[in-house]
Amino acid sequence: MKASLTLFVFLFSLIFTPFAKAGLIINGGFEDTFVKDGSWKWFTSDKVDGWNGSNIEIWDSLTKFKSYEGEQHAELNAHGSRGVFSIFQTFSTALDKSYDVSFAYAARRKNSESFLFEVIDSSSIESDNVIFSQVMDEHTVNNWSTFGTSFKAQSDQTMIRFTTINRGTVGNFLDDVNVVASRLTSSSIQAVSEPSTLVLSSLLIAGLVLFRIKRA
Repeated sequence: MKASLTLFVFLFSLIFTPFAKAGLIINGGFEDTFVKDGSWKWFTSDKVDGWNGSNIEIWDSLTKFKSYEGEQHAELNAHGSRGVFSIFQTFSTALDKSYDVSFAYAARRKNSESFLFEVIDSSSIESDNVIFSQVMDEHTVNNWSTFGTSFKAQSDQTMIRFTTINRGTVGNFLDDVNVVASRLTSSSIQAVSEPSTLVLSSLLIAGLVLFRIKRA
C-alpha cells in the first residue's frame, strides 16, 4: 500500500507541477523583517525587503490579531507622520502579458478605514499610466478580506502601490500581497498540450485505482 501511495503522489505532482506559478512580489507577507511575537515595530521602507515608500509598521499577533498568512503583516497607516502613507514595489513583466494580483486587508479601528490600490506602468509614474486603480473601503475591524484582479502589462516594468486615504497613524492592515503570471494568457494555455494533459490525467486515474485495489 505504501508503494501505491507513493505512486499516486508522484503522478499527482506530474499533473500539477507545470501549473505552478512563481510569485513576482518580494516579501509580500512582510515576514523578512523580524518582529517579536505579540508586538509591533516600525521601519523605514529601506529596511523592509522589497518595498519602497513611506515608513512601514509590521505587526506580529499584537492584540491577538493573527496575520492572514504567516506570522506578520503590515499596517499601512504607519508611525512617524499624520499625512498620507504610500508603499510600492516594482517588478519585471512582459509587454501585453496578463498577470493576477491579490492581497488581504483588514481594518484596525474603524470600518471606515480606506486606501487606494493601484497597478502602474512604471516606465513612467504619471497618472495617465495607471493600469488599474480601486479604493478599498469595505473593511471590517480585525477581520481579513481578500481582493484579486488581473491586468495586462504595458511595459517590462510594473508597479503596485498602496496609498492611505484616511489620515493618521492608525488603520489599514495589509498581508499576503502576490502577483503571478496569469493562467488565462494564450501562452499559458498552450504550455501544456491537450494530449499531454489527457495522458497525465489517465495516469492519475490509474494510480488511484491501483491504490484502492491495494487498500482492499
